[in-house]
This record gives sequence, C-alpha cells and structure tokens, in this order.
Amino acid sequence: MVDPAYDLSESVQSTPTTMLPYWAPNIHPLVIHFPIALLFTAALVDTVALFLRSNDFLRKGAFSLYLLGGLTVVAAWFTGEQAADSVFLSAEANALLTEHSDLGHYTLYFFGAYAVIRLVMFGLSLESRMALRSVVWLIGLGGIGLTWLTADHGGQLVYQHGAGVQAVSAETPVFVAADSSASAGPVMNDQGGWTFKPSRAATWMESMTVYGDADGLVTSLQDGGERGDVLALTLSGDPVMLVFDHPMMSVQIDAPINLDAFDGTFMITTHVEDEDNYYFTSFSKESVRQGMSESGYLILMDDQPYSPAGWVSYRAVADQTHFRAYADQQMIAHGHGDDGGMGPVGIRLNGNGTVLIDYVQTVSLRGGMDH
Repeated sequence: MVDPAYDLSESVQSTPTTMLPYWAPNIHPLVIHFPIALLFTAALVDTVALFLRSNDFLRKGAFSLYLLGGLTVVAAWFTGEQAADSVFLSAEANALLTEHSDLGHYTLYFFGAYAVIRLVMFGLSLESRMALRSVVWLIGLGGIGLTWLTADHGGQLVYQHGAGVQAVSAETPVFVAADSSASAGPVMNDQGGWTFKPSRAATWMESMTVYGDADGLVTSLQDGGERGDVLALTLSGDPVMLVFDHPMMSVQIDAPINLDAFDGTFMITTHVEDEDNYYFTSFSKESVRQGMSESGYLILMDDQPYSPAGWVSYRAVADQTHFRAYADQQMIAHGHGDDGGMGPVGIRLNGNGTVLIDYVQTVSLRGGMDH
C-alpha cells in the first residue's frame, strides 16, 4: 500500500528485455504447437490403451506423452504471457486476448495437476485398475476440450484480428468527428462508449463531474498543427479529476497526450466510485503505473519506466482482472487486480504545468454486457 502523498513520477528500475529477430514479435506461435500435438496424441494413445487393456507399452506411452505435454504447457504459458505484452490489438480483439490469457492459465493449472495424478498412478502401479483408469481418462478428455478452446481463441486472435502479424494495422479510429457544431463535451459513440474531441474550451466541463478544486485548473484551446485545435489543461493547484457519468465495465481508453510542459502525473481513471476510490493508469515523464485508489491510498499493480517525448498515443485497457497500458502501440505495463465492476471513466491531473490532449475516447470491449 502506498501513501497518497507518494510521488507517482518517481523513477523506477528498468526490467530486462528479450532479444528477438526483427520480424518476430514473440516466439509463442513457435512453442504452442508442441503441447497441442503432444496432448492430443496422448489422449489418442490413452484411448487406444484403455480398450487394449493388457498393452503396457501404450499405457506407458500415454503417461509419457501427458507428462511431456504438461511440461510444454508451462513453456507455452510463459511465452504466451510475453506474447500478450508484445502485440497491439483492435478494440474487438482486446476482450478475446483477456479470455485467451485466462484460458491459458486454466490449462496450465489443469495439466499441472493432471500430470501429478498420472505420475502418482504410475508410481503406485494403479494403471491396471480399469475403473480408476476410466475416470482419469475422462478427466484427460476434459483437459483436451479446454486445450481446444484455448487454441481456438488464439487462432481467432491471429487469423481474425492479425495478432502478431506485422502487415495488419491497428490504428485507432476516432468514432465521432467533432466540429464547430458538435457538443463541447463527450459525445456517445456507436462502440458503447464516448468520444471527446475538444471544440470549445469554456463549457465542456459542465458535462462532467469534477472532483477536487477546479479553481486551479485553466482550460484553453491551442493550435495542434496537423491535429487541429487541442485542449490545454493547465494545473497549478491541488489534483483534479474529471469524470464523464457513463458507467462501463470492460473498457479501452485511447488518448493522444503531450506531457512535455507538465511536471506530474496524468491519470486515466476507470471504475470511479468517488474521488478516493477508483482504478488508474498513470503516465508521467518517468513511468507508467497501474493500480487502484482505495479510500485515498494507492495500491500499485504494475510499475514500469517510460520516458515520453512530444505527442504520444496512450491506451489503457481495463478488462475484468487484466489491466494493460500502451504507448504508441507498445505495451508498457500489464497489471492484474480485482474486477472493478461497473463505473465511469475519467482523467485525473496531479502536478504543475500544461497537458495537451488531442482527444479522449472510450470503447466498450464486451458490447451490451456493459450496459
């Protein structure tokens, strides 16, 4: 637990990175076929051995294949965790990534336990007991079904959404184009969320709930060059949080931000209950951090060094127990915590100086399930 006065812009130690060929974002696709092949073959051999009751060779073969399959599941899980941190996906694929990750965990736990069961049976010479073997055989088939479901999700990520395929673009579309006649505040989009592209600086805060002393916050529009008018938020007082009252559950937030003239932290807040209780992804000139504020105390889930320069396209994903943060399509932080349930999304500033915002956009990752 971290004291509320803790400086979220404090630098942290870097984590080691792996070296891969320039054309390969990760090695997970090279590893994942081994457990699939071994486990499906193990189930086939186990089925034949069950009907050829006296065939010790097949029984031992099934046991060996399940044991090897369980070991390769561990390798697949580790490389899968790395793979999840190396790809940048569309909003449609982010929920699928969460489900694939969770299924990978379940598969790891299942075959870890199943390998131990088969090892105990083999060590105690219980393989010849047909009733027990039949039950264990059925349990193994259940694990094969779980493996198939996990692989199916992974296949969808690659073949339907282009995960890890360099030719596929994951540029973020802006679903509502703001112009001079648009609402000054956030506008509902057809993705179950809202889009805020500032067009007027004076009145947009009227559509949001403000926590903190807004007197220290000055808003204006500045020329963003090719970006058009951008919102400038200049803070010289206590922290301020701005929340749009539209409850969401699994959400992706995109925001191109410039922190060059700001000393402090810019937070994307989700599942907001009040000014002291919310989840957050914070960006500063030194780090990206994820966590939650519980009665005003900050609990960190992940903490990674990052030094931005100029305009950076940030993305925060809060999907069930998974929290991911990206900068210019590169994952920086990946935290895990409790499901925040339903709650609105906002932004929070803590520091001094000026933050430039092109737009802020939220997208529901699970459609009607959020409403």
